Amino acid sequence: MMVPELQGALLDDLMAVQPGTELVYDPFAGSGTVMLESLYRGLDFHGSDINPLAILLCQVKADPPTSDAALAGVNEVLRRVQSLDVAPVPDFPGIDKWFKPEIKRGLALVREAISKLSDLTTRRFLWVCLAETIRLVSNSRISTFKLHAYTDGEIERRENDAVKAFGVIANLNVERLKMHWERMRTLDQGKAAPTALLLPGSVSDPWIAPRHADVLMTSPPYGDNKTTVPYGQHSYLPLQWIGHADIPGVFDSSLLESTHRIDLLSLGGSLKHADLARDELCEVSPALDEFLRSLGDVPPLRKKVLSFVRDYRDALSGVRPRLVDGAFCFFTLGERRVGKQTFPLVEITREILLADGHEYVTTIERILPGSRKRMAAKNSEGSTMAQEWILITRSWAE
Repeated sequence: MMVPELQGALLDDLMAVQPGTELVYDPFAGSGTVMLESLYRGLDFHGSDINPLAILLCQVKADPPTSDAALAGVNEVLRRVQSLDVAPVPDFPGIDKWFKPEIKRGLALVREAISKLSDLTTRRFLWVCLAETIRLVSNSRISTFKLHAYTDGEIERRENDAVKAFGVIANLNVERLKMHWERMRTLDQGKAAPTALLLPGSVSDPWIAPRHADVLMTSPPYGDNKTTVPYGQHSYLPLQWIGHADIPGVFDSSLLESTHRIDLLSLGGSLKHADLARDELCEVSPALDEFLRSLGDVPPLRKKVLSFVRDYRDALSGVRPRLVDGAFCFFTLGERRVGKQTFPLVEITREILLADGHEYVTTIERILPGSRKRMAAKNSEGSTMAQEWILITRSWAE
C-alpha cells in the first residue's frame, strides 16, 4: 500500500505552487490513502474502485460516525449478541471450508446485531470491523491476500471466539476514529467541509464527472490481480457476510460467483485476444516491445503481460477527460518481476501517457525503508519490492 506521508507531502508541495487546487481524483482508490490525505487538507475527492469492499472502506473513512456514536454502536451490537440464541448464516460454496462451526455462529450473531442498528453511518463502520474480524478468524492464512487455508492442525489451534475478536477490533477502530476527528478539527472551520464522491466499478466504465479534478494522484495495479495482489480473493469472504444494501452504489451479486471473479474483471483479468493487441501496444510503448522480446517465446507470460497492458492503457485513457486542462498527475509505481525479468512499468506508463496527451514532468525514485513495508510477505510471486517511483505528468487536452 502507499505510504500516507509521501502522498501528503506531494499534495502539500502541489498546493504551495498551485493554491487553487480543490479536487483530487484517484481512479484506483483502494483503501483510501489518497482520499484521506486529500480530506485532511480540505480538498474534495473523487475516487473509484472495482472492489465493493474498497468502496465501503473509503466511504467509512470519508464519512465516519463520531467516536461516541461508534462506541455506542459497538456496545449495542455486543449487547444484542448476548440476547440472541441463533442467527441466519449466509449460504455460499465453501463456507464450511473457511469457517469452523463456532466461528460461523459467532459471525452470524454479530452480523444479525449490526443489521438491526438504525444508523447507516454506524452500520457501515461496523461492517468494516466485521470484515477485519473475518480476515482474522477465518481458516485462510493472514500472511497472504490469496485464499489459502491453514492445515487442519493449525485450524484447530486458531481463535474460536468471533464475537470476542470483533469486540477487540471494533474498539481499536473507535480509537482510530478519535485520531481521525482530531485531524479533521485542524481544518479551517470557516470553509465548507471537504467531500468525497465514491464510484463503484471499473475506471473504464462510462462516467461523466460532475466536476473536473485539479490533480490526479493514484497508485495503479502493478500487474494483473490474479498473480500480483489478489484483492478480490481477499474481499470474497467478507463480502459474503456484509449487508450489501449498505455498500454505496448498486451491489453486483455476480462479483461473488467465484473467489476469483473480482480479480478476473480487474486489469489483465482476461487473456482473450491478448496477442491481437501486441502490435498496437508495442508501437505506443517501445519499452513493452523490448520487454516482450526479453521474455522469449513463452506464450503464457506474453499473454499475461499483454492483457494487463491492454487493459491498463484503456484505463489510463479514460481518466484525462475527468481532469482540468494542465492537471498534475502523480502515479506511485512499483515494478514486479515476470519470468525473472523486471517488468518496466514506470517507462511503459510514461510512454502510454505521452501518447495520450500528457506532458512528462519528472520521476522521483524512492527506496522503501524496511521498517515501513506495507505488504504481506507472500502477496506476490517473487521478492518483495524494495523501491517505488512517483511518475509526474501534466494532462493536456488534445
